Amino acid sequence: MERNIQEKLSYIIRINGEWVAAMPDDEEFSVQQIQDYVSGPPKVTCLTPDGYTLFENTDGASKGLEVNETGTSICNASGLSAIVHGRVFLAHPAHIPAFWKDLHVEPDSEHAH
Repeated sequence: MERNIQEKLSYIIRINGEWVAAMPDDEEFSVQQIQDYVSGPPKVTCLTPDGYTLFENTDGASKGLEVNETGTSICNASGLSAIVHGRVFLAHPAHIPAFWKDLHVEPDSEHAH
C-alpha cells in the first residue's frame, strides 16, 4: 500500500496484509494504544526512510505468532534484516512520543537472519 506522509495517517497491519488506518486519540499515540494495536507489549522494530516507526509485539516470536509478511517487507526495505510476528503498527512520525523516536533499532538474535 502506498502511504502519503502528508495525510498523517498511521496503520495497523494485520497478518493477512490488510492495512487499517489509525489516528491517535490525542496528539500522540499512547503506549496503551500502541499496545492494543500490536496485542501485547510494544517494541520498535524498525524506522522507515520516510520517518514511520514500525512496532510489533515484543513477545510475538516467543508466543508463536504468525509471521507478518508485510511488516517483514517494510523492515527489510528499511535496511534491517528482520522477521516480524503478529499484527504490527506503522506509526506516522507526527504522532509518536519523543521517547520512541530516540530508540535505536538493532538486530537481535530473535530477528536476525
